[in-house]
Amino acid sequence: MKGKFKNYDFFLLFIVFFLIGWSVLNIYSATVHEYSNLYIKQGLYGLVSVFILLLFPLINYRKVVHFAPFIYVLGVVMLLSVFLFGVTILGAKRWISLGFFTIQPSEFMKYVVILITAYILGVRKEKVDLKTAIIVLLIVSVPFVLTLKQPDLGTALTILIPVVFMLFAGGISHRYIVAGITAVILSSPFIWEHMKDYQKERILAFIDPQADPFKSAYHLIQSKIAIGSGGITGKGFMHGTQSKLFFLPEQHTDFIFATIGEEWGFVFSSIILTIYLIVGLRMLYWSNKIRDDEGKYILIGTASLIVLQAFINIAMTVGMAPVVGITLPFLSYGGSSMVAFSLMVATALSVIRVYREEKLHF
Repeated sequence: MKGKFKNYDFFLLFIVFFLIGWSVLNIYSATVHEYSNLYIKQGLYGLVSVFILLLFPLINYRKVVHFAPFIYVLGVVMLLSVFLFGVTILGAKRWISLGFFTIQPSEFMKYVVILITAYILGVRKEKVDLKTAIIVLLIVSVPFVLTLKQPDLGTALTILIPVVFMLFAGGISHRYIVAGITAVILSSPFIWEHMKDYQKERILAFIDPQADPFKSAYHLIQSKIAIGSGGITGKGFMHGTQSKLFFLPEQHTDFIFATIGEEWGFVFSSIILTIYLIVGLRMLYWSNKIRDDEGKYILIGTASLIVLQAFINIAMTVGMAPVVGITLPFLSYGGSSMVAFSLMVATALSVIRVYREEKLHF
């Protein structure tokens, strides 16, 4: 057992521990004036995540990938059960109540699609062709459409992110990628027609925030004010006026970065941004060393999702992307998001551990 822990990537592990601790601290600041116990709940989610990150990598990731088809079916069943037994919060039915807490199955589907894609691509042991890509996209389209129907456009899009990067890493021809991008562009009028009204309003608010500053663009404008008012070093812990005076909605969930920017300033905000980049680069570093296809795909899928979801979340809080309602990995309030990302990193740590052990025994 001690030998297995020795082969962990402690650099990666401690970076994620830092993010979890930083989350609890800032959730406390963002919510203690409005809610009495959310930081306690976030602390419990963080504790569960720490156990996952410490113990789950002891399981050989190949055993987990072997069961990927069953995990995929279970994930789809959970998504379907949201329509039958789900609870509605703020007009969207995305959660299942389990008594003392709720879970959001779509957050876990991000992990599941990484596993099932690694399973399909890893079996072939050759460059990804069009047929394999179509099979992968058809399988992933099921959770994508079910999540879109909740409705949750942001999470649905993030389900696709790791798959696209894993196909690209699998060597799919560039002409198929160009064809896919062209198809999305050409179908954009059709996509626009079928979007919900609030989704259209968010995109229009991104293009011209001053056109509707007190409704659709209110969130974005308040977020930019909060981050900008933080200056270089911030107003100080628990001293954010935009967040403490309730000008900034959802400051503990999707807009936690605005709270951090206001209270800790540009310097700490830049450090957070850099940390996500380091996490992604660290996993890509290992993916270049590992020869096992399934392990390589897991690292690439996890790295691409964590980095891009973090950058999209931060971009929407500073007005560089439309508000799409996605969490900041490990920092936003919510157990489903934190546990799902912990499972991804824990599986990546298992890939690294197994590689180190097998390298020693070679």
